[in-house]
Amino acid sequence: MKSINPFADVGTTISGVRFIGREDELYQIGNRLFGAGGFGSVALVGIPRIGKTSLVAEAIRRAQPKLKKLKAVIVNQDLGSYSSVEMLFRALIGDLVEKLRENGWLNEAIEGCATRVIDEPIMSFNAIRDVFGQIRRLGVRPICIFDEFDAGRYLLSGAPHCFHWLRELASVPEYKAALVLISKRRMQDVARIAGHASDYWANVYMSLTLRQFTLEELDLFFDKLASTGVRSDDETKKEILSLSGRHPYLLDSCAFRMWQRMSHGLSQGVEWLRDTMRPVVRDYYQQVSSILCDTKGGDSTMLSKLIQVVVGPQWNIGRDGIDAMIEYGILSGENEKRLKTFSDGFDEYLSFIETTVDIWPLWRDSEKSLRDAMEILLIESLGANWPKELTVARPKIGSLIADCEEKMGRERARFGQRAAPSILAYAYPMDLFQVMAVDWPTFGEPLFGTDKQGWSSKFGVLAKVRTPLAHNRDDAVSEGERRQAEGVCKEILARIKQWQGHRGSNAKS
Repeated sequence: MKSINPFADVGTTISGVRFIGREDELYQIGNRLFGAGGFGSVALVGIPRIGKTSLVAEAIRRAQPKLKKLKAVIVNQDLGSYSSVEMLFRALIGDLVEKLRENGWLNEAIEGCATRVIDEPIMSFNAIRDVFGQIRRLGVRPICIFDEFDAGRYLLSGAPHCFHWLRELASVPEYKAALVLISKRRMQDVARIAGHASDYWANVYMSLTLRQFTLEELDLFFDKLASTGVRSDDETKKEILSLSGRHPYLLDSCAFRMWQRMSHGLSQGVEWLRDTMRPVVRDYYQQVSSILCDTKGGDSTMLSKLIQVVVGPQWNIGRDGIDAMIEYGILSGENEKRLKTFSDGFDEYLSFIETTVDIWPLWRDSEKSLRDAMEILLIESLGANWPKELTVARPKIGSLIADCEEKMGRERARFGQRAAPSILAYAYPMDLFQVMAVDWPTFGEPLFGTDKQGWSSKFGVLAKVRTPLAHNRDDAVSEGERRQAEGVCKEILARIKQWQGHRGSNAKS
């Protein structure tokens, strides 16, 4: 009989022996929901599949021995399963009644109030409040878990009164319940998308952001992986971390596939791991990006601001935007020397999608036009194999070309043939200037004229703006520097348009 993969439940709710770490978060949730005295509500937020539902499930599992003594009943609702607020609250009340009945705590007063909520055609908060009031008079602690709470951005759209209901249920002693809101999006974003641009209602909830594993929890993961017979050498561990960072779901996905391959007696090289995980990480990265597109960071999306931090260029990112991303958990501020997302692979993904995100259209157009024009000049002068020919002719430029080729290789390894085909796509403005500078009359003068020194200063302005903030969060560009960069971009576009016009005229003649 074949053994069962110990990671077969990857992607589902994890608790018990498979659960790793999170002791501080478990302590906070346990105190909030299952304390012997008072209790309160929790808003648990974090990027997709970071382990939010599993954390709550593990907290409940550990509290099971004392639930009877606390007279606590627990009900779960997934907001994505309902098409109306009325359906949600009727299901919630119905499930509470069933849990009370199972424990022998249901009485006629509660049942009568619940029937009015369920049967009346027009639902009122007064009727809902009466149910919870009767439950509290009985000394029962209702714990109501709303999973996928960010589905409420649609469910609660046009129903701002529901946010008031949630505030009252979580705060008024006479009919208080312990509500647990589990969300991929921040509370203020859920409310904003639903058309209720305020999160005052969320102030009564203990806010808890779940982030990736700590280094200690990562060690626990590798210990568990080794205990199943899967041994990881240093090179494999490095690749796992590059793909997954310390993200629980991605780590579990690696473990599932590695155990499966080991069980068939097959080798587990880095190339195999990269190839087999490519669709998994790509789909996950896309999911995270979609969430960040919905998440506002001031005057633009959080995805736009994250790209400015990790990839550049800097346009409207400031300290507040960085702090918001650290608070949300998409950026790590653990290492003060460098800001990072949850994995090197996601950093590379942001570089990959950079040109599709509308950060600064003028910048994108000027950079693309410059790269295209330079590609034409290089091919005309040195042929299709210009990178090799240029390196041979000008050895000093070799390290720059090699660095661009390395970036291209990494992107192709991660994302296949969808990667940009030109080496120049991986060159920053000052890199492009350095290529032109090796033979300015051939590669620079046709586009920008004879003033090489003047254009060196202009490209220096662009280099400052193009530098991401990840390495030094205090090195943000000023408004004046952005305006200078705008002027240089406009001049680049005008010069290249003029050059294209001359080429067109010469071709016709």
